[in-house]
Amino acid sequence: MKQVLEKRSSRVFACAIGFRIFVYFCSVIIMCLFGDYQKPLEMNDFLDAWSRWDTVNYINISEVGYEGAIENGQHLFLVFYPLYPWLIRTLNLFVHNSRIAAMMISTVCFAIGCVYLDKITTLEFDRRCATKTMMLQAVFPFGFFFGAIMTESLFFALSAMFFYYLRKHRFFEVAFVGFLACLTRNQGVLLIIAVIAELFESGQLLKRMKGNDWKGIFTEIIWPGIKCMPMIGGTLVYMVINYMIEGDPFRFLYYQKNHWGNRLVPIWDTLKYVSSYTAQKWYTPEGMALWVPEFVLIFIYIAVIAYGIKIKISAAYLWNLIAYFLLTYSSSWLISGARYTLCAVPLFMITGQFITKHERIGKILIGLSWTLMIIYMTGYYQWKQIM
Repeated sequence: MKQVLEKRSSRVFACAIGFRIFVYFCSVIIMCLFGDYQKPLEMNDFLDAWSRWDTVNYINISEVGYEGAIENGQHLFLVFYPLYPWLIRTLNLFVHNSRIAAMMISTVCFAIGCVYLDKITTLEFDRRCATKTMMLQAVFPFGFFFGAIMTESLFFALSAMFFYYLRKHRFFEVAFVGFLACLTRNQGVLLIIAVIAELFESGQLLKRMKGNDWKGIFTEIIWPGIKCMPMIGGTLVYMVINYMIEGDPFRFLYYQKNHWGNRLVPIWDTLKYVSSYTAQKWYTPEGMALWVPEFVLIFIYIAVIAYGIKIKISAAYLWNLIAYFLLTYSSSWLISGARYTLCAVPLFMITGQFITKHERIGKILIGLSWTLMIIYMTGYYQWKQIM
């Protein structure tokens, strides 16, 4: 049985790499059709096409560190978490091209994420559902970001690994992978909620409390929770970096608010302005690139959460998804909500289960998603506000 699983994982990994290469090939066709090149394409042209928006900041941090990444005399790029730039810097020792190193990391991490997504979806449902789930995530309208110089692939891989080890109760691995996730994105801390939900559910907290089984509560809930605590260290390391650079462990929050114009706000504020901008600008490039996808995703999140409750999905997935939605949509200036959704692993698992039961809807959804991904990828190359 173990050999069968390993063989399947190898196939999933190879197919994921192959799919990313195919998307890169499609990107070259798009470049030729919509670009204005006066000579045959070179590698730098290809890399330029995938270097948009925050890409330059990750590359800059990887090459000169946080100390050297300065703009207008300020360390504005402290808002970017360190693990991805560190990996780029490490691989660049051998590759000698930061952008190629970054894209290699994104490609491999996507494949690793697919392997673990396959594992956890098979664990919770079956292989057929796992295949549907992987397809759905790969062709999500903003799925091309998995091959870009962004943190999406890395965080996706870490999230999928985290859920697999959590459901297997391999708490050393949970702590280690969670530590790395907290070094990658601010959503990493939300994985703590998944740990709490899993331990409360699997440890039968309410039943043990009613039976005054305090020993069982300690051995099945509290002690495993303590084993997972080191994952918080990832966030602490990030805060130490902020302190070492500017003497304030929370300096990233200052720059996030005062330079990048983003802070936490009540979710209804975000829902209000996203709805307003959608109504006002849906027919403009900005509206279709930013606001329409984020508006539609509001209803998708709510529908998927409701369906997750209906099918009684594990509490770890459900509560993580709820928290992910609340944090993502509690932003004073949400311009990357669709991209962030790529890493909402439970959302794709639950939706994958739905389209497995409703095959006709699944075929339509996957076909529509693939079409939209090509359209949005084309807009991304044209510097539309797809970020």
